[in-house]
Amino acid sequence: MIYSKKFINFIVYTLYALCAAVLLVDVFHHKHGHFEFEEWFGFYAFYGFAAYMIIVNSAKLLRKLLKRDEDYYD
Repeated sequence: MIYSKKFINFIVYTLYALCAAVLLVDVFHHKHGHFEFEEWFGFYAFYGFAAYMIIVNSAKLLRKLLKRDEDYYD
Protein backbone atom coordinates (compact mmCIF):
# COMPACT_ATOMS: atom_id res chain seq x y z
CA MET A 1 0.00 0.00 0.00
CA ILE A 2 1.49 3.33 -1.04
CA TYR A 3 0.49 6.50 0.77
CA SER A 4 0.79 9.98 -0.65
CA LYS A 5 3.46 12.34 0.64
CA LYS A 6 0.73 14.75 1.74
CA PHE A 7 -0.88 12.10 3.98
CA ILE A 8 2.46 11.09 5.53
CA ASN A 9 3.29 14.74 6.27
CA PHE A 10 -0.13 15.16 7.89
CA ILE A 11 0.50 12.18 10.18
CA VAL A 12 4.00 13.37 11.11
CA TYR A 13 2.93 16.95 11.87
CA THR A 14 -0.07 15.69 13.84
CA LEU A 15 2.25 13.59 16.00
CA TYR A 16 4.54 16.61 16.48
CA ALA A 17 1.56 18.69 17.59
CA LEU A 18 0.38 16.00 20.01
CA CYS A 19 3.84 15.68 21.54
CA ALA A 20 4.08 19.45 21.97
CA ALA A 21 0.60 19.59 23.52
CA VAL A 22 1.41 16.85 26.03
CA LEU A 23 4.67 18.60 26.91
CA LEU A 24 2.83 21.90 27.44
CA VAL A 25 0.27 20.22 29.70
CA ASP A 26 3.21 19.42 31.97
CA VAL A 27 3.25 23.11 32.98
CA PHE A 28 -0.20 22.86 34.57
CA HIS A 29 0.19 19.44 36.19
CA HIS A 30 1.55 19.39 39.75
CA LYS A 31 3.88 16.44 40.20
CA HIS A 32 4.72 14.54 43.38
CA GLY A 33 8.05 12.92 42.56
CA HIS A 34 10.25 10.97 44.93
CA PHE A 35 13.27 12.95 43.78
CA GLU A 36 13.60 16.63 42.85
CA PHE A 37 14.60 15.97 39.23
CA GLU A 38 11.31 14.14 38.66
CA GLU A 39 9.52 17.45 39.11
CA TRP A 40 11.53 19.28 36.43
CA PHE A 41 9.63 20.50 33.38
CA GLY A 42 9.55 17.84 30.68
CA PHE A 43 11.65 15.35 32.64
CA TYR A 44 9.65 12.29 31.62
CA ALA A 45 9.54 13.39 27.97
CA PHE A 46 13.32 13.74 27.82
CA TYR A 47 13.83 10.59 29.89
CA GLY A 48 11.60 8.62 27.52
CA PHE A 49 13.38 9.99 24.47
CA ALA A 50 16.78 9.11 25.94
CA ALA A 51 15.58 5.58 26.73
CA TYR A 52 14.26 5.25 23.17
CA MET A 53 17.60 6.35 21.73
CA ILE A 54 19.52 3.91 23.92
CA ILE A 55 17.27 1.02 22.89
CA VAL A 56 17.49 1.81 19.17
CA ASN A 57 21.26 2.32 19.17
CA SER A 58 21.91 -0.82 21.22
CA ALA A 59 19.70 -2.78 18.80
CA LYS A 60 21.84 -1.53 15.91
CA LEU A 61 24.97 -2.71 17.70
CA LEU A 62 23.42 -6.08 18.51
CA ARG A 63 22.45 -6.52 14.88
CA LYS A 64 26.10 -6.17 13.87
CA LEU A 65 27.09 -8.81 16.42
CA LEU A 66 24.32 -11.33 15.70
CA LYS A 67 23.81 -10.89 11.95
CA ARG A 68 24.48 -13.98 9.83
CA ASP A 69 25.08 -14.40 6.11
CA GLU A 70 22.21 -15.39 3.85
CA ASP A 71 23.62 -18.87 3.31
CA TYR A 72 24.49 -19.48 6.97
CA TYR A 73 22.17 -22.49 7.31
CA ASP A 74 23.03 -24.10 3.94
